[in-house]
Amino acid sequence: MRRFIYIFMGLLALLIMFDRGLREDLGKILGEVLYPVIGFEGQYPILTLMLAGSIMITFSTVIRDQLMDWVEMAENQKISSKFNKELMKAKRANKQSRVKKLEKKQEEMSKLQMKSFKPQLKSMAITMVVILIIFGWIWTFVGDLPNTIFSVPWAFHADLNSELPYCFMPFPMWIGVYMLVSLPLTQVLMVVLKMYDFKKRLKEEEGP
Repeated sequence: MRRFIYIFMGLLALLIMFDRGLREDLGKILGEVLYPVIGFEGQYPILTLMLAGSIMITFSTVIRDQLMDWVEMAENQKISSKFNKELMKAKRANKQSRVKKLEKKQEEMSKLQMKSFKPQLKSMAITMVVILIIFGWIWTFVGDLPNTIFSVPWAFHADLNSELPYCFMPFPMWIGVYMLVSLPLTQVLMVVLKMYDFKKRLKEEEGP
C-alpha cells in the first residue's frame, strides 16, 4: 500500500509539473488558504515570496528528515567510501586477486547505496506535489500584482516577471527571491535536524 502511494504521488508530481493548467488550478485552490495568511493584499510581495519559500523548505525538510535515517546513511556512506578507497588502492598496486575479491562485493555495495537512495525518492515523491502546487500559486500571485517592480538584493528596480540574470534557465526573477531564502534555510534546518537525530540515537545506545 505504501509503495502504491509513493508511486501515485510521484506520477501526480510529474503530471502537475508538465500540466501548467492543472498546476495553476491547484495553486488557486491553495491560494484560498495562503493568500489571506501571507498574501498581505499584494502590498508586500517580497515578504510573501520569502514566507512561501520558508513554508516549502520547512515542509520538504521535515518530511525528508522523517523518512531518512541520517545515522544509517552516514554509516553506509562511510562503508562505501572505505570500499572504494580499497578498490582503487588495489587497482593502483595491480593486485588482481585483491581486485577480484573486492569486485565480488560491488553488488553488495550497490544494494547498500540503493538502500540509502530509496528514502530520498520517497520524500521527493511527497514533497514535489506540495512544492509544485505552491509554485503554481506564486506564479498566479505574481502575475496578478498591479506593480511587479521592486528592489531585490541584486537590483534596485527589478521586474519579478522578467528573466533572472546570469541564470542558465529562463527562470522569472521571483525564483531568485525564493532561492535567496531556500538555500540558507535548508542548510540550517538540515543541520539542526541531523544534530537532533544523532543526539537521539546516542541517548538510545547509551540507555537509561
